[in-house]
Amino acid sequence: MTTRSRAARDACKDVLSRISAYLDGDLPAPQCHDIERHCRDCPACTELTRGLRETIGLCQEAGRTPLPDAVRRRARASVQALLAPTAPQTKRRREQARPPRRS
Repeated sequence: MTTRSRAARDACKDVLSRISAYLDGDLPAPQCHDIERHCRDCPACTELTRGLRETIGLCQEAGRTPLPDAVRRRARASVQALLAPTAPQTKRRREQARPPRRS
């Protein structure tokens, strides 16, 4: 392994350790420039950054799309059922499913 390839690997690790903060806009300008400079010379990090940006964009877009009313009603009913007090019949079934207590 040459010194150049080790240095390149270390630079990629450095980019990976800061990629989230970079994409969130939480890094100071000099660190952003370092990452951008590295990506100009590293196809793997360029592709990773592009893919993450695309994924973030798709997630943001999906979050803005309203749910159809039928889906919203089913989701609300499911949550209400989960939060409702346990029905006596369901409670009995759960107790019957438990292993017997040892004395």
